[in-house]
Amino acid sequence: MVIVLNEGGSRKDNISTKVDAGFELCYWNLSYRRKFIRTLWCLPFLFLLVPICPNTVIAFCCILFIIQAIYNYKKWKSEEK
Repeated sequence: MVIVLNEGGSRKDNISTKVDAGFELCYWNLSYRRKFIRTLWCLPFLFLLVPICPNTVIAFCCILFIIQAIYNYKKWKSEEK
């Protein structure tokens, strides 16, 4: 039997525990600035898909990449204020 425990902290506690420096394996523990940087680091892997995937898959991945980059950038800038 598996028991799942929830930490039950507030949203502000969750934001303050985000990692903004050093290594973090889990994407959801990163700050929006670090998520944006990691998204940009994934760009070369997107180019590796070009020769091996159909055009529809590449177009879908490009759209998702752009949406994710814009979202993370806007959230990062709104957190700075």
